[in-house]
Amino acid sequence: MSLKKIAEMTGVSVSTVGRILNDPARKCSDEEVKRRVLEAAREIGYIPNASARSLRAGGKNAEHIYHINILLTRFAHEAADPFYDELLMLLEKELRTSGCIVGNVWHYSEFSDEKTARGDRTNAVVQLNALIESLYKDGGQRSDGLVIVGKVTSRALKQLKTKEKNIVTINRNSTNYEVDEVLCDGSRIAQTAVGYLAKLGHTRIGYVGDCHSESRFTGYQKALTENRLSPDIDYICDTLPNEVNGITAFEYFSSLPDPPTGIYCANDILAVGMIKAMNRRRGRGYLPSIISSDDIDAAQYTKPMLTSVSIPKNEMVRFALMLLLDRIRGGHKTVSRLEVEGTLVIRESCRPFRELDEPEYYI
Repeated sequence: MSLKKIAEMTGVSVSTVGRILNDPARKCSDEEVKRRVLEAAREIGYIPNASARSLRAGGKNAEHIYHINILLTRFAHEAADPFYDELLMLLEKELRTSGCIVGNVWHYSEFSDEKTARGDRTNAVVQLNALIESLYKDGGQRSDGLVIVGKVTSRALKQLKTKEKNIVTINRNSTNYEVDEVLCDGSRIAQTAVGYLAKLGHTRIGYVGDCHSESRFTGYQKALTENRLSPDIDYICDTLPNEVNGITAFEYFSSLPDPPTGIYCANDILAVGMIKAMNRRRGRGYLPSIISSDDIDAAQYTKPMLTSVSIPKNEMVRFALMLLLDRIRGGHKTVSRLEVEGTLVIRESCRPFRELDEPEYYI
């Protein structure tokens, strides 16, 4: 299927379609156009011309075209985290460049819900089975492999393995060698972030994010111990990552009689919400240092610009696809793990404790 077909389906020019598919992470003047183009490409099973010609040629020298499903487990589509949006766009581009057809793209937070997983076992298994059966009601639509993006419970993973022979995860929480995975250790990410706040002299350090079997929360606790800082339950805000919850978390901390001077947000989108709330309250005296994880595109456009631990999304996507295709082709049979390092990106949102200079806080 050609770029011309996608252009006809979406009502935009062929050149616009080409730019979006060649660089889906680039800013688009109309994000709705980008969404329509990407959905149309999935619908028709678009692959670049070279791979399409190989498929049409047939014969023993033709490259096999693999159909790959994608499962995002952190959020429903309507509440997506920008980090996962960016990762999905990179993944789709890499799949097509490698001559693969993107099959189903699913968004189901149920696969990562640790609270549900710890509930009644029989009921949880029945619910997960029903969900998985609904996904594969058409036999998975000729799937050769599955890429899981985000945290997935052990129970959910075991059930998915009954449907998919070839699975790789892109994650911050290990699957404990259930399947191939590319990992950027969330605990080490958090330790880097909290360690930086401690280096700046902060001793009252808060945490905002998921606390349920979440490696970043574990890393936050470890970092406090390593820096000989006392944990305070009042400084922990257990919440799901979205902008609104970041605003709520800031309002909570600002109401404390002795609030934290440094705050680690497990996700950038929470930090963006906190900075927005701080801007609204500017002049009321509470201006904590804020650091987060992921380094989404928006992190460099906040005011002050957000200090974050950057996750190498491009490398994680390439390594994950390398592992998946190698397994599909029979190259390896043992479960394999590739781990990449996060990188601290220092910007403007963190200041030494008691520094008098106040930056302009606005977005």
